[in-house]
Amino acid sequence: MSKIVISLSGGLDSAVLCALLLAERQHHPVLPVFFRYGSKHGQWEEEAALRVAEYFSLQLTPVDLCAAFSHTTSALLTADKRPIPKAAYDSESMEQTLVPGRNLIFASFLAAIAESRQAEALALATHAGDHCLYPDCRPAFHAALACAIMESSDGKVRLLTPFGAMNKAAVVAQGIRLGVPFSLTRSCYENQTLSCGACGACRERLAAFAANGISDPLAYAAAL
Repeated sequence: MSKIVISLSGGLDSAVLCALLLAERQHHPVLPVFFRYGSKHGQWEEEAALRVAEYFSLQLTPVDLCAAFSHTTSALLTADKRPIPKAAYDSESMEQTLVPGRNLIFASFLAAIAESRQAEALALATHAGDHCLYPDCRPAFHAALACAIMESSDGKVRLLTPFGAMNKAAVVAQGIRLGVPFSLTRSCYENQTLSCGACGACRERLAAFAANGISDPLAYAAAL
């Protein structure tokens, strides 16, 4: 029975990816992995990932990469004292939240897990809305990564990026069709119980729900 390994961050994109794969591949295992990498919001992401995995009756595998990411800089990381930007989701503010090599490192571990567990593929929930902001979300990166994973695994593991041509609003629309429990997910970059409603991730999420004509089911600390 074929398997797919996915990165389940607790955010809405990876929750929709999980639902999509389960719907398309009934009775084929989906193996979710959560990465701890020292982010300020990591506790809340992990709780959300556990909730989503439990909803889909999946066993979440945590991987601790905090030591590896202690050598990088980003406003998202606990060791970096810069505040989380509270501005529009644009290149100027979001450049501060770029974590160098994050998707490359995550994908390397996912590929290793996939090959070790005889999975046919690994899947990432990166989408087109991040192309201009994050280089490790762009088609050129995905193409190179797919080749590297295929070569590394001697042709046994493929890379899947089904949202590569979709923006956040389209991902939300897909999730609505699939009945994704958005109330269980978490997108906020802040280290607090309620999502802040003002960081770039919250702004993008709220805009995506608004584009679909529905309200985000999450409670927010601040209303924009």
